[in-house]
Amino acid sequence: MSRRLAPLAAALDVWETEYLQILEGPNPVAEWTKGTWLRPFLDALEEPERSGFEAAYRARVAKAYPPGPDGRTLFPFRRLFLVARRA
Repeated sequence: MSRRLAPLAAALDVWETEYLQILEGPNPVAEWTKGTWLRPFLDALEEPERSGFEAAYRARVAKAYPPGPDGRTLFPFRRLFLVARRA
């Protein structure tokens, strides 16, 4: 992406930051993502595909992000930032 924008900008800054979310509750990563990036996928599906997709997603996410001994789940959330300046 930066290679495409560099010729169009006098200055270009690109960086990535990882925020560590500390989540609680049953399958909190699935709940957290359901309100953000997962919404367009669910909205594009009709039943019964929507329920099936969400159930499979929830199972995979629960396995990938198990709760720690204190019951809380750590979820690293990455953000890409880009600032382009014209001359």
